[in-house]
Amino acid sequence: MKLFGRTRVQKLEANIASLAKQAGQLAAKRATAQQALDKAISDRRGALLSVNLDDRQLNKLQAAVDTATSILEGIDDAISILKQQQVEAERQLAAERDAAERAAAAEKLAAQITAIEAELPKYLKQSRAFADALSAIGRLHFETGQLMHFVQNVVGQIEIAANFALADLKTMPIAIRAGQQAIPRDEPKPEAVPDIVDRDDEKVTPPSDLAPVVASEPTENFIVLDRSSESRTIKVAGPDF
Repeated sequence: MKLFGRTRVQKLEANIASLAKQAGQLAAKRATAQQALDKAISDRRGALLSVNLDDRQLNKLQAAVDTATSILEGIDDAISILKQQQVEAERQLAAERDAAERAAAAEKLAAQITAIEAELPKYLKQSRAFADALSAIGRLHFETGQLMHFVQNVVGQIEIAANFALADLKTMPIAIRAGQQAIPRDEPKPEAVPDIVDRDDEKVTPPSDLAPVVASEPTENFIVLDRSSESRTIKVAGPDF
């Protein structure tokens, strides 16, 4: 929907931007007002703690405190109202965007249903023509006759099921627009699965800068024991005769 050359969404977005700008201006004014109030309170405190109390001066300082307090309260009240306006504007924008998305989804679904409804009679006509062609020789060939009966049966079931399905489908765009049914979403595309590399098939080539290691004689840190003079008896178990 367009209002004065702009869509309602654009108008709400502009209003939200304007409210945000106002909020920034009020925040700056509040900081200044808070500083003025703090100074007025400090000046009044100093006068009250002074040795020479001057009622006329105290009244003047008290008036400054009252004025600064009133100004700050007024700014806080405006900020509170502005926050409510921002919340309401955000709500209206979200509702308008949802309505626009629902309208687009309903129109897309309605077009798809119209296409199905237009193609159904063509399919039924072609299927019946195919069944008629089969029936011409169905009595001469058993399998062809069975195929004819199968096609005729399927066509009848599809026609009945399509009548019920189309009647139900036609109510869906209306329900989507009214917010009574979820917006149809396209199925996400499956992610590509990386190829699995068989590491066992890979040939491992050792680095060329590594020299072969040759084992040396284990002479260091070893003590050689001479057991040639020891007598030993080895018992071997055998069958009894």
